[in-house]
This record gives sequence, C-alpha cells and structure tokens, in this order.
Amino acid sequence: MIRRNPNGDLPAIHSNAFIDPTAIICGKVIVDRHVFIGPYAVIRADETDDHGNLHPIHIGEGTNIQDGVVMHSKDGGPISIGKHTSIAHRAIVHGPCQVGDRVFVGFNSVLFNCTIGDGCAIRHNAVIDGMTLPA
Repeated sequence: MIRRNPNGDLPAIHSNAFIDPTAIICGKVIVDRHVFIGPYAVIRADETDDHGNLHPIHIGEGTNIQDGVVMHSKDGGPISIGKHTSIAHRAIVHGPCQVGDRVFVGFNSVLFNCTIGDGCAIRHNAVIDGMTLPA
C-alpha cells in the first residue's frame, strides 16, 4: 500500500522497483531503481521534529528490503540506505540512521541512531545503537 503521510507527502518510487502488494510505504520515501521491497515491509516517513521538519527515507539502487522489515524516521530524522544493500527479514531500521553501500543487515537486527559504513556485515539479532561502524 502506497499512502500519504499527514503532511500530504507521497512516496517517490522508481518505475522498475518492485514493491510487494502487502508492503506499506508511507510519506516522504524515495525508492530508487531495481529496489526490491518484500512482503509485509513497513517504511514510514510520517513524523516531524519539533519544528515541523521531515527528512526522507531514501533507499538506494539495487537494494533488497526483505519480508517484515520496519523502517521509521523518528521525529523526522533521516534514513539513508545505500546501493546494493540487503536488509534481511524482520530487521528494524529506526532513524536517524545512515547505511552505506553493499551492506548486509541480518535477520531481526535493530539499527538506531547510527552510521554503518560501506561493505559492513551486521549479523542476525544484532543491536547497533548510537555507533559509527567504519567501512
């Protein structure tokens, strides 16, 4: 389901991205070409900060967002997912968060308020909170 956030922002989805019909993409979300978003994923850019600002959730080219992934931009904080990255089943990416290119985020992992450098591999069930992992 593609829907507007309370501000009226509608996702911008490249024509050759695949969004499963059970996924929910809401608000200021940018989905680049060759992106796969699997069943029951929820990607929400629908909260503003105290000043009414809202940064987008941007998903880079060739990225794979698997079943049940949740991405949410807390208080309007940005989320950026690089190119050719894989976010595995039921992972949570809670903004503000920046994930580089060619990153793997394992099953059930949680990312919050962090920066993940290019080429990193986050194992399943990991919690990354308030950290920067270099490339």
